Amino acid sequence: MLARPSRLLLAALALAWAAGLLAILTHPVFVTNDSLSNYGHAWFVSREFWDGNGIPYHFPEIGHGDALAFPYAFVPWLSAALLRPLFGDWIVTLWLVLGALGVISTTWWAFPEVRRPLAFSVILANPMLVEGAILSQLPFLWAAAFFFAAIACWRRGHAVAAVLLMALAQGNHPAVLLPLAGLMVAGRLPWEQHRRRLVLWYALSVALALPGVAMVFLSPVVEDTNLQGLLTNFAGTVSLRAGVIFAPILVALALRFRPSLLLPLFVAVLALNVVLIPIRDTTFGWQAFVRDPDTGLVPWLESPAFEKGATYRILRSRDGKVGMYQIIERGGRLDSEFFPESIDRRSWPDTEEYRAFLQKREVDAVIIYRLYDVRHMTNEHALLDELVATGCARRIEENGDFQVYQVTACR
Repeated sequence: MLARPSRLLLAALALAWAAGLLAILTHPVFVTNDSLSNYGHAWFVSREFWDGNGIPYHFPEIGHGDALAFPYAFVPWLSAALLRPLFGDWIVTLWLVLGALGVISTTWWAFPEVRRPLAFSVILANPMLVEGAILSQLPFLWAAAFFFAAIACWRRGHAVAAVLLMALAQGNHPAVLLPLAGLMVAGRLPWEQHRRRLVLWYALSVALALPGVAMVFLSPVVEDTNLQGLLTNFAGTVSLRAGVIFAPILVALALRFRPSLLLPLFVAVLALNVVLIPIRDTTFGWQAFVRDPDTGLVPWLESPAFEKGATYRILRSRDGKVGMYQIIERGGRLDSEFFPESIDRRSWPDTEEYRAFLQKREVDAVIIYRLYDVRHMTNEHALLDELVATGCARRIEENGDFQVYQVTACR
């Protein structure tokens, strides 16, 4: 591809990224698939720290009292929490944008080979990188930026800085960056002149990241999710994020050995941004640019019927978990963490098993939306009605959108 068209293409993509990130910054709360977890954790850590309680370990308002303040993402969440009194929720929105810019800039820094206009256009058009911003994968974006910065330092002979940055990458998102970094190092070994040195320095980075690794396994989401669900989610997440981590290397190899592939590669990557929308079901994420947080639950939360300190199970769909955040902001607690695996959306064989599930999570009330039934098609709403019929629950709120069931001792 000619130099001038290539530069124009890169400029167009850079403008598209700038416009998208600026649009994100217009939202005090950017409501998309994975965003509210970031807002919720930053809110809690900020409250605890500025109330004089230091940096918290537990996050008792979620995960039926057993959640951790930092199951991962220590650096972005803590830094956002410290600045939250100045900027409010918007600090998390800003941190998302800085994470995306961090990945782009550190990729440029770490891989001079891909600085040609068409080559870097492939990087910017990468649908997995775009998805990272659209779905608000803030912990991953920050970890990936640390990862590429580590590679940049290593390639320039700054071993200590590289080790520290690699430790930050793996410690802030162990489930994804630990295996991918390991694969990257293993793939480098056949061409590395100082293999022993690379292995030892990498081992040191892993050792420094171990506290972050431990937090993942100590988080109750591991206990609340069955092994098959954990492995399936792990494999899916890692394989998708590998598209960001390994993209610069693949582009560099194409540029070196088959430069004629770059243009069709760019066209394919750009097209995937559209093709993957129905496959990955990311329509909700793309709509976040024009979405404001849903406040339909707020009147009930501010009514006498809402009990502060009670544990709520909220079953909502297509709201980006805004309702979960609104509950804890107003003094309630959640039976789950913000992760879908922890929410445990499924059917139960009978009311006895369902009641045991609610008792294990110490649920005081269940808020369930009509859209939840349509979207997830579980039998939980029917089981709640059965509990009412048998005197094990009572309906305390009902309107066109949702119902609230108070779980009681069976009569």
